Amino acid sequence: MRDQWMYFFRRAEGSTVEELLDRLPDPVFKRAKGVLEMISQTPDQRRQYDARLKWELDENTRIQTAFEEGEIKGREEGELFGKIRMLQNLLSFPQSTDDALHPRSRTELETLVTELQAQLRKRMT
Repeated sequence: MRDQWMYFFRRAEGSTVEELLDRLPDPVFKRAKGVLEMISQTPDQRRQYDARLKWELDENTRIQTAFEEGEIKGREEGELFGKIRMLQNLLSFPQSTDDALHPRSRTELETLVTELQAQLRKRMT
């Protein structure tokens, strides 16, 4: 590895990045290539790179946040479906299918749970 570093430092100035990487396939040198490319950028290229990198990071964050929100919403919806089916079962009602429940909003599902709970309480009195 020491010999490769010596070669890198001695030949880097007169060689293209591709030539160096052909002779030095180690991943360390690929990272060094990235550093060399950064150093050689003009201020405008650097601004463009930074803007693209910021956009990518923002986009990844947006996607991750949407994924997490979807998971939470799915869990909450699943809990409401379970409550509805349990209450329907206790009331000896036919159980609603996913196709019947999915189009409903969260508020409609919560209202249905409340109505079924009220019917169950009324039956028990």
